[in-house]
Amino acid sequence: MNLFHLVYIPIILYAFKDYRKAFLLYAVTTPFLSALVPFLVLPGLPLVQMETFMNTFWLMYISLSHICNKKQRAIHKQDDFPLKGAFCIYIISIAISSILSPITPIFQSTMAGYQTILNGFVFVYLLWRELRKTQDIQFFIKGLVIVFSIAVIYGFFEKFSDFYNPLKEYEISLNPDKEGLTFDYSKEDRIGTGRVVSIFNNALACSAYSAVALAFFLYMNMRYKKIWNSSVLLKISFMCGLSLLLLFSNSRGGIVYLGISLLFMLNLKSTLSLLLLLPIFGFAFYDLIAPYFVTISSIFDIDSEAVGGSSLAMRIIQFSFVLEIWKNNLLFGYGPKGETYWGIQESGVLGTESVWLKLLLNQGFIGVVAYIFLCCSLIKLATGKSKRYMIGAVLACIAVMTATVGLSLPFFMCLLLVVYRLELLSNPKGVL
Repeated sequence: MNLFHLVYIPIILYAFKDYRKAFLLYAVTTPFLSALVPFLVLPGLPLVQMETFMNTFWLMYISLSHICNKKQRAIHKQDDFPLKGAFCIYIISIAISSILSPITPIFQSTMAGYQTILNGFVFVYLLWRELRKTQDIQFFIKGLVIVFSIAVIYGFFEKFSDFYNPLKEYEISLNPDKEGLTFDYSKEDRIGTGRVVSIFNNALACSAYSAVALAFFLYMNMRYKKIWNSSVLLKISFMCGLSLLLLFSNSRGGIVYLGISLLFMLNLKSTLSLLLLLPIFGFAFYDLIAPYFVTISSIFDIDSEAVGGSSLAMRIIQFSFVLEIWKNNLLFGYGPKGETYWGIQESGVLGTESVWLKLLLNQGFIGVVAYIFLCCSLIKLATGKSKRYMIGAVLACIAVMTATVGLSLPFFMCLLLVVYRLELLSNPKGVL
């Protein structure tokens, strides 16, 4: 028994009373599971992740409900999933590469493929099914506000306690492979400014989650104020907190995502409001913001060594190593454990810090094609007044995932589907 059991087992029990509310409660807490949180650790058996266990439960529950309940089948038959084709192609690419993996026993490889499909795609589909009404979306958004408020508060605690993170230490202590989960951050990182992790897996994930959430809530405030129904003071406090958490993570990826998103999102009115608020924000929090100017400026000089991290030269080394390895298995790659295997075998791979490197190693050429098709399908979700936000978000996601790691594609897709569902609901023909 660990602390996460005390949260997720009651959610499972509540599902038998109200499946939709229980699933949405689980969905808003998934940022806590961005780290490898175990549900079960037994000698001689594969580690069962909490995320995998929970998503397996939801899948089994909904499958049985469909078999036993004709009304449920009729409701969801009318509600076509907008990413069905892209998801099928991507899932097939993962399944084939898992079965044909030349480096991992088939059971291990298929189990890893199952986890990738379940946690990355099935979960997103299940969330789409349950966000059918405005009330469902309001419940989901309120939950996200609470979770990210916790992340902000905990990030401040970490920042002002010399980067002490007891939650991360506890998560690591639960796992048998403790070394694989450690990130050697300290207050000396990034020329003495340090890096905050908060509730997330690492500083890169903290940066990406904060940026994706901040852009989403900015758009909600611009387009759907009634959906995110809260006082102006609370909204400003929340978004200022997310902005500071993004800076405290001290990673360039999230800043790039937010910058690209804002370029597409802002209109004349919102741009003027932002130009008015930025100096106020800068003046109010100058002492907190000033140490991160070097990190922000290094975005425009990719070879800058001022803050460390990856440079263009490092990326070229990574790509050259990965391309040499990929040549031996062009079509299907090495399976879901390919990047882990070659990361150990070849130091030049350097953690495969780009989505394209991961795709080439794990799924080969078919994975690259599947990913491009998925990105095109995400852009097609851009309809109505959300078009600029959606296109900007997808382009920002592609840019960040090309340059670095940390951005959760499932979480990102969930937020895009929330916006898409709201566009459908705003159209009388789209009300389900």
